[in-house]
Amino acid sequence: MSAAPTPKLERDRRIDLFRGLALVMIFINHMPATPWSLLTSRAWGFSDAAEVFVLLAGLAAALAYHRYFANGTTGIGLATVFSRMWKLYRTHLFLFLMVGTICVIGAERFNEPSHLEALGFDTFLQNPGAFLAHVVTLRFLPGYLDILPLYVLLLALVPALFLLHRLHWIAPLALGLALWGAVQGIGFNIPNSRTAREWTFNPFAWQLLFTIGFVIGLRMRSGLGLGLLGRPLVARGITIAAALFTVAAFLISAPWREIPGYENVWLVDPLRIGAISKTDLSIIRLIDVLAKFWLVMVLIQPDARWLSSVPARMTALMGKHSLEVFALGTIGSIAGGIVIVVNGYHPAIIAAAVLTGTALMIGMGAFMEWRGGATASSRKPRVEAAPGSAPALPPTPERRAEPVSSRSTLLALDPRV
Repeated sequence: MSAAPTPKLERDRRIDLFRGLALVMIFINHMPATPWSLLTSRAWGFSDAAEVFVLLAGLAAALAYHRYFANGTTGIGLATVFSRMWKLYRTHLFLFLMVGTICVIGAERFNEPSHLEALGFDTFLQNPGAFLAHVVTLRFLPGYLDILPLYVLLLALVPALFLLHRLHWIAPLALGLALWGAVQGIGFNIPNSRTAREWTFNPFAWQLLFTIGFVIGLRMRSGLGLGLLGRPLVARGITIAAALFTVAAFLISAPWREIPGYENVWLVDPLRIGAISKTDLSIIRLIDVLAKFWLVMVLIQPDARWLSSVPARMTALMGKHSLEVFALGTIGSIAGGIVIVVNGYHPAIIAAAVLTGTALMIGMGAFMEWRGGATASSRKPRVEAAPGSAPALPPTPERRAEPVSSRSTLLALDPRV
C-alpha cells in the first residue's frame, strides 16, 4: 500500500530572503578592506554570514527532501541527495579553476600577487602534480573555497538525520551535540594540505548548526510547534535573553572601530571573552547566530506584506538559486578584490566593485528563475485537436491534497502563537 501524498508546503520566503542576504554578505566580506563590511553581520556580532547560510541550509534540506524519506521513496531520496552533492562537488572544482586563473592573471598581468598567496594557489603552483590529487579529494582547499566542500559532507548526513529523526526528534540533536562537544574537548578535524593545517570549517563541529536547522525544518514541514520553548512565558524569556545577547554582542564587537580615529575605542576588552573559534564553531558563535535566528522568527511573520516587495523578492531569488549565485559571487569577489588592490583601495572603486557584483548576483538569481520557468513551460504537453474534429474537452479535474498554508505551519514555530 502506497503512502499518502505529502501535502504541498508553500515556500517560506524568509528562508530564501535571508539566504540571499547571507550570499551578499559573504561576497562583501571576501573583498579586501571594504567599509561596506560594516553592513554585514560580521561587524555587529560574533557570528557571520557563514553561520546563517549553514543553519538555513539544514532547514532547507529538511523541507526539500522530506517528501522522499517520509513517503517510502528512500531510494529516490538517496539518489536526489547524491545528485545534489555531485553538483556541489563539480561546482567546487569549477570555482577552483576559475579563481585560480583569476589569481594568476592578477599576479602576472597586474602585478598583484596578494590574492594568489593569501588563497594558497602559490603553494599549488609550486608543485601542481603533487597537489592535484589533493584537490580532487578535497584535501587541498584554497581560501574562500571551503564552504562548498563543507556543504557536500553535510548533505551526506541527510539520510542519517532522517533515520535518527524517526526514532525521536531529539536523536539527531543529541548525536550532533555530542560530536560538537567532542570537537571542543578533544579537537579533531580534516587535514588541509594548503596550509599543513586543517579545514577552515570543521565539519565535525559545523554539523551541529546544520542539524539544528534540519530539525527546525522538519517541525515546520509537519506543522509542529516548539514544544516547551513555544509556551508564552518561556518564549518571552528566550526573546528577552536573545535581544540582550545580541545587544551585548554588538557592543563587544564594536563595529565603530572601522571608522578612522576610533580603531582603539572598546567598551569591553575582547580578550576577556577568550578565543572565538570559527573553525570549531565555538559556543559563543553558535549562541549568537541562534539568538539572531530566534529574533527574526519572532519579529518577521512568513506572510508579512513587505516580503512581496520587489527588493525582497529579488533578494529571495538569490537565496532560491543559492549555488549559482554563490559561484558568481565568489568569482566576483576575487576579481573585484584584485581591482580594488590594483587601484589603491580607492573608495569609488570599492563602491563600484561592491555594487556591480551585487547587481550581477541579483541578475543571476533572476535569470535562473526565468530559465527554470521557461524550461518548465517547454516541458508541458500541448494538446491540439485534429483538423476538423470537435474541440477537446478540458480534462476532468482530479482531487488533490490541499496545500498547507504557510501561516498555519510556519507560524506554529512563531513563539507568539
